[in-house]
Amino acid sequence: MRITTLTAILAMSISVGAVAYFFLYVYVPPESPGMGRGTGPQFYIWVPIVAMPLTFAVALLSYLALFPEIKQVPETEPTTPQEQRTLAAVMRVLKDDERKVVERLVNAGGKMLQKDIARQTGFSRVKTHRILYRLSVRGVVIAKKYYNTYEIMLADWLR
Repeated sequence: MRITTLTAILAMSISVGAVAYFFLYVYVPPESPGMGRGTGPQFYIWVPIVAMPLTFAVALLSYLALFPEIKQVPETEPTTPQEQRTLAAVMRVLKDDERKVVERLVNAGGKMLQKDIARQTGFSRVKTHRILYRLSVRGVVIAKKYYNTYEIMLADWLR
C-alpha cells in the first residue's frame, strides 16, 4: 500500500514536470523574456520543471531502499464469541437493577416469567415492571402476555 502510494506520487510529480515543460515550449511566445532566437528558457525555469521532480524521485527511491515496507501481522480474532461480547457490552451500560434482571434471564436460559423475576430479584411487582419496561423500550428484552403475567425473553440479538 505504502509503496504504491509513493510510486503514484512520484509518477504524478514527473508527469506534472513534463506537462509544465510541454506548455512552456508550446504556449510561451518567442517574444517573451528568455525566449530569444533559438535559445531555450532561462535556467531558473528548469528548477520547478525538472529539478524538483527529479529530486523527489531520487529521495523517494532512496527512502524505499533504506526503509523497506514493514510487514503487518494480521490481528488475531478475540477468543470470546460475538454473542458474549455483545452481552458484555450491554451489561456495561445497564443500571444496577437492570443488570440484575438481565443476569437472572441469562442464567435461566433467556426466558422467565415476570413474577419469577420479581421473586428472585427481591424487587416489588411495580419496580420489576418498570425495569422490564425500560429494557423492552431499549430492545434488550421482549415481553409476551402469559395468562395473568408476562413471559420475558432476551432479545434475539442477545441470545
